[in-house]
Amino acid sequence: MEKELNEIKKQLTARIHLVFQKDFNGNKTLFARTVGCDEKAIRLLFDFGQGMSLNLLLKISRALGKTPSELLDGLALPQDIEVPQTEKRKPKKKG
Repeated sequence: MEKELNEIKKQLTARIHLVFQKDFNGNKTLFARTVGCDEKAIRLLFDFGQGMSLNLLLKISRALGKTPSELLDGLALPQDIEVPQTEKRKPKKKG
């Protein structure tokens, strides 16, 4: 499943980068200011393939004039991939 998630991340980043190049002419400083984040976050995303938080995705979407749904459209895990379930832990009793 990790391989599939990484592929989705790459595709999402490529979509964002395409709109960024068109709308911001490759200016990472201006883009970061418009997004409301540090330029380092943009460099890590584009240059090193680092993932992004939901918060950053929402900010980037707004800066690009897109909804998160538009950026994520068509990206999904295949149905035959088993998603691991986390074990539910009982809360510890205090006292």
